[in-house]
Amino acid sequence: MAATADIAKNAYNSTLSVLNNVKAAYDQANADYLDSLDDQANGAGLDINESAHQLMAQYVVGKSPYVGSQYCIPYGGGYLISYSSGEDTIYQQMDSSMKYVSKMTVKNGGHGSSFGIDGSGNIWASVRHNGYQISKFAYQPGASIDASSLTSLYNSPDLLRVNYDTSNNLVGYTTAESYCVCEPGNLSNPKKTVSLSAMGFSVGQQTWQSQSLSYPYIFWQSGAYNSNSDPATVGCFNADTNTKEFVKSYLTSSYGMKYSYNEPEGIYSTGSAVLVTFNNNDNGSNSINYLFSIPTLTADSTVSERLKALNNLKKSLADAKTAFNSAKSDFQKYQSTSKTIVKDTRIYKNATKDVKNQKKLVASTKKKIVIVTKQYAKAARAKKQSLKKQLDNLKKVYQEQNSALTKLKKKQATAKSKLSKAQSKSLSAQKATQRAILKKAIGATVMAETGGKDVTWITPVNPGSKESYAILWPDSEDFSETVNVNETAVIKHTPINTVTQAGTESISVGGALIGEDGSVPTLVKKFERIRKWAENTAEVSLIGQTSFPHAIISGIDKPHDTYLTNQVPLTITLQKVDWADSNVKKKANSSKNKGKANKKSGSGHKQKNSKSAVRTVTTKPGDTYYKFAQKYNVSVVQLRKWNKYADRSIPVGVKIRVK
Repeated sequence: MAATADIAKNAYNSTLSVLNNVKAAYDQANADYLDSLDDQANGAGLDINESAHQLMAQYVVGKSPYVGSQYCIPYGGGYLISYSSGEDTIYQQMDSSMKYVSKMTVKNGGHGSSFGIDGSGNIWASVRHNGYQISKFAYQPGASIDASSLTSLYNSPDLLRVNYDTSNNLVGYTTAESYCVCEPGNLSNPKKTVSLSAMGFSVGQQTWQSQSLSYPYIFWQSGAYNSNSDPATVGCFNADTNTKEFVKSYLTSSYGMKYSYNEPEGIYSTGSAVLVTFNNNDNGSNSINYLFSIPTLTADSTVSERLKALNNLKKSLADAKTAFNSAKSDFQKYQSTSKTIVKDTRIYKNATKDVKNQKKLVASTKKKIVIVTKQYAKAARAKKQSLKKQLDNLKKVYQEQNSALTKLKKKQATAKSKLSKAQSKSLSAQKATQRAILKKAIGATVMAETGGKDVTWITPVNPGSKESYAILWPDSEDFSETVNVNETAVIKHTPINTVTQAGTESISVGGALIGEDGSVPTLVKKFERIRKWAENTAEVSLIGQTSFPHAIISGIDKPHDTYLTNQVPLTITLQKVDWADSNVKKKANSSKNKGKANKKSGSGHKQKNSKSAVRTVTTKPGDTYYKFAQKYNVSVVQLRKWNKYADRSIPVGVKIRVK
């Protein structure tokens, strides 16, 4: 009882904590939404949605044919990336899946950062010749050209980083501590010049890495190789209004990169997203280049996204309140139940004490009767009459005391029965209530971990502990449903529902188990927990955009990925289970005849088992023990005993026993 009361109290405290956290998150989301409405009213422009980032590619730096990526631009149905190789620049063509296609080399091309591609497919880039010069040239697969052979469109003693805005036919470049926006034919006379400090960049304190022009917006990013001293930062500046749209540090901990340090490399605006490259490293010799696509948000879309987040949290807040009120009710119920049992126990103990004391009085009176009786037998006539009167009084008292004892025993029995019923009622409900409270605690934990975001999670129908759950951050959910149709000829005018029946409903959820950086060992344990549920055909509940209250995990696909340190990619397939109420009733006194052989009427001898009682069927694709159990009213356990095949390894075309 105490254990259940403790669970109820812990669940109450847990749901109260979650309620407070979700309420705080809701208040913050509401404030963000109101801010975005103000921004919209004031004509604010862009932002980026880091929570919706997508990993496009990742490469171990230095492994041929890939070395590293400074910059990435959509090109020819795929992408064109750049990186430095000594003093040379490599331009490498990738397909739409970011697989290697070809490359060209520009000798003395330099660092390889920011470049652009015009509407004719020409590369606009900075090369090292007479200081630095901007040149344009065609991409030539397999070619190697020298920077000195290229025509100079603009020269500078300072490092140049070049962009090309194809939509507006403009060139942008950094020189010294400024960013210039020019017509392609007149790079020496900028239409617009913006100081880097006006964009929000701290000259002398931050490391400028790259920029992108999508006029009027100029995206830029900064950060050192050891990003702890100069964190990865991204900004956006509106050149028309001369205002900063945003400047903020990247939330790199949520990107799932392997190492602790994240040097931003290239940034390129596609209009609807920015393509961002990180040189993820261990501050030593190991590094991986990650390429992400991060959606951009206009003021209108920011309002929409924040309203969506607010509505999600509004639902989460309602769920948290429901969970809290339920846990509060359970806690109060157990407090009340505990008080009732304490009261009934006290009454029973007092009744037992009264019976014990009354028994002592009865025994004492009985002893006195025995003594007086002996005295009466030996006494003379005059004394005898006095003793008889005393004896009669003692017998009367004894009778009254026995009567009182009988009443006290009845009162004790009533108190004991009442206490027993209270305890029995509590104990019978204890296991179910513990399970209900445990499920609520799991739900509260999931809500606390996810902050009310749209996730998919799985828990056994009968969870064993508070850790019996797994959260899958989904990329996809594929639902399927089948209908079984009789393959033989159907008699005309037969109702269609007599030859068809609902088939299986299943869902395949793709995504990842996600945790903090370096938490893969913990996540692997969660994966093993899911695998055990599948292996033991445990009945589970799926909660998400599509929910199955009762399901069996029928498949798990876990790709191998050594680069991820905070997630385990996973695809889980579940099959919905519908339990039917049985109409079969046990025959009365059936246990009396258990083990006895049936006798044929009038035969006088035992009847042999008939072979016709055994039934076999030939298996078809999709058959399972569960299907046969439902169809032939037999348990899955019995089917396993009769047949040698494992649950998921029933061959097609074999005969298996079903009766």
